[in-house]
Order: sequence, then C-alpha cells, then structure tokens
Amino acid sequence: MGQFPQLNQEDVDFINGVMRDLLSKSEAHVALLVEKAGYLIHQCGNPDSIDTTTFATLGSNAYNAVQFMAQLVNENNFTSMYQQGENFSTLMVNVDENSLLVIVFPTHLTVGSMKYYANPAARTISDRIDFATKRGGPGLDLSDLDPTDVQTLFQKKESP
Repeated sequence: MGQFPQLNQEDVDFINGVMRDLLSKSEAHVALLVEKAGYLIHQCGNPDSIDTTTFATLGSNAYNAVQFMAQLVNENNFTSMYQQGENFSTLMVNVDENSLLVIVFPTHLTVGSMKYYANPAARTISDRIDFATKRGGPGLDLSDLDPTDVQTLFQKKESP
C-alpha cells in the first residue's frame, strides 16, 4: 500500500457531498471512508451507537483478510464484501489501493441496491483521491502517527 494523500478542505467537502448523496439515494444509515490500514478518514450519516473508529478498523481488517483469502485461490477481482445481519448489514467496497467505502444499512434494503449506488460513489471518491495525489505534497502514512499526539496533524486552518 502507498501513502494516503494529503486532503484539503475542498477535497473533504467534495467527498462529503458524494457520501451524503450516496446515503440519500440508497437510504443507508452510515458511510465511512476508511484507509485500508484501519484508520477512519471520513464519516457521513447517523452512526447512532456505532463506535465508527473501531468499526473502521474491524471492517478494514475483515476486508483485508478476505481479500488475501481470495488471492490464495487466484481470485484477483475482489472488489466488495457483504455482511448480512438481523437488523443491519454492511457492504465494504474497494475505493482504491489505500481505501474502502464502508456502508451500514437496514436489512430491508438489498445488497444489490447498495452496490448500485456504492460503486459509482467509490469511483468518484477514487477519482478525487487520485486528484489529491497528483496535486503533490507529502502523503500520509497514518500508521506512523502517534495517536497520543495529533497536534502535528490537526492544525488551525489559515484564513484566506
């Protein structure tokens, strides 16, 4: 995996708009943009009682494990993973080399309808991440961050 690019406010606003549109059209409850190492990049929707940070980490680990299993049987076209629950289900869609889109939705909605809306959203987010990567600047390897000292990551935005 490469480094996740530095996102500016315009990137975050764009991604937020795509995720809000996804939730509106699909009627899902929560959408998470997750770095494949397990870090929550952005969340949208109403997580209610979900610990989205832990959910992002566990979702990423599950996706990575099943993707590795698929590679062991020479299945190289692994793009999504679905978990069906009694009340809520989860769809994890590959966005790019470094990230996933994790969607939590009520079980009365079908996985097919989720994929119908999630796949174009994932492509659009991937395009924006690619745009941010090409813009240049240092990327972020989130695993190098000290979670007890995030001051270097979160700094006050300068006025225009």
